[in-house]
Amino acid sequence: MRRRILVAALLLLSVATPRVATAQGTRFAVIVQGASGDPDYATQHRSWVDGLAKILLDRFGFDADRIYVLAEEPKAGETRGTAENVRAVLGRLAKEATAQDFVFVMLIGHGSTDGASAKFNLVGPDLTMEEWKVLLDPVAARMAIVNSTSSSFPFLAGLSGKNRVVITATNSAAQRYHTMFSDAFIRSLTAPEADADKNGRISLLEAFDNAARLVALYYEQSDHLSTETALIDDNGDGKGRAANATGDDGSVAGLTYLDVVAAPRSSDPEVQALLLKQQGLVEQIDDLRRRRSSLSPEEFDREFERLIVDLALVSRDVRARTIKK
Repeated sequence: MRRRILVAALLLLSVATPRVATAQGTRFAVIVQGASGDPDYATQHRSWVDGLAKILLDRFGFDADRIYVLAEEPKAGETRGTAENVRAVLGRLAKEATAQDFVFVMLIGHGSTDGASAKFNLVGPDLTMEEWKVLLDPVAARMAIVNSTSSSFPFLAGLSGKNRVVITATNSAAQRYHTMFSDAFIRSLTAPEADADKNGRISLLEAFDNAARLVALYYEQSDHLSTETALIDDNGDGKGRAANATGDDGSVAGLTYLDVVAAPRSSDPEVQALLLKQQGLVEQIDDLRRRRSSLSPEEFDREFERLIVDLALVSRDVRARTIKK
C-alpha cells in the first residue's frame, strides 16, 4: 500500500511539476563510421553519420567540441575511423568524463565474426568486442552504446554493465548481413510517433522500439525475409530483449534521453532558488529510478519517499509564489 501511495504521488507530480533536465552532467558523443567496403555503402553510411551529428548538435544541443566523429573519409574537424583514433578518443574520455556525465557511442558500418570473436570493421585493423570493452570500461560516465552493424550481437553481453544501455542491431552472431537499424534508430530519435508516452521527449527505449518497428516495416515492404533483430540491455545481465518481447530490460533506457530540457526561470531570486531546488530533486528521483535494480525494495522506498515528499513541498511553494492573484 505504501509503495502504491508513493507511485501515485509521483504520477501526480509528473503532471503538476514542469519537467526539467535530467542529471546528465556534461554530454559527450562518439560516432564511429568504419570501413564501408563499397561505394554505395560509403555514401549511405556517411549520410547516417551526418544525420546523427546534426541531430545531436542542432536538436539536442550537444557542444560541438564534445561530439567526436571518426569517419572513413573525415571532413573538417573529424578524424579517420581507425583503431588508433578510437583509442585516442576513448582514452581522452576516460580522463575527462566523470560519473555525473553521459557518453553516447554509436557504431555505423559493418561488423564481422569468425566464431571466436566479434569485430567492428574499422579503416585498417579492426577492434574486437574485447578490445572495445577494455577501452570503454575506464570511462566513469553513464553510457549508451549502439552497435548498429551486422554481427553486433556479441557486443550486447560483452559491453553490458552498470549504468549502461547497450543496443545491438542483431540477436545472433549469424545475422551477418548489412543492417538498416542505423537509419531507423537515427530517424526515431526525432520522430513524433516514437514519443510513446507523449511527454515531448524521446527516450532511448522509445527510439529503440520505434526503430525496431521501422526495420520490420522495411523488410515487409521490400518483400524480403528480415535478417536483423535488435536487442536492448540496460540491467547489466547481458541478455537483453527484443522490442516486442517482455523482460526486465528497458526501465533505465526509458529514463535516458540524449536531449536536456532547460529548467524554468524566474526574475524573482526566491522563486529561482526554489526552481533550482525543484530541478535538483527531479534529477535525484530520475537517478534513483535508474538505480532501482541495484537497491533493495526497502532502500528504494525509503529514499524515494524522502525525495518525493521534499519535491511535493518545494513544488507547493513554487506554485504559491507564482500563481496569479
